[in-house]
Amino acid sequence: MADKVFLNCSAKERAFRDGGTKLNVSVKADELVRFAQQHANERGYVNLTISKRREVGKYGDTHSVTLDTWVPRPRAGAATGEEPPF
Repeated sequence: MADKVFLNCSAKERAFRDGGTKLNVSVKADELVRFAQQHANERGYVNLTISKRREVGKYGDTHSVTLDTWVPRPRAGAATGEEPPF
């Protein structure tokens, strides 16, 4: 498994009295643009995963944001433009 690629940001969950929550994510615009340009997939998307941290961070962060590098494997017999190996 590849090492995780973290987005340098602050992600904090806020809970409300009615039981609802929201997740606030703050990131510098120039860092976000650079990250997106560096990690965009072949279709131009940047897939991110937001995960709850085991412990609250030094600055109150409750979540972390990482690059989702999962790529589906082609199914056997799927139209890939190549002949299946027999």
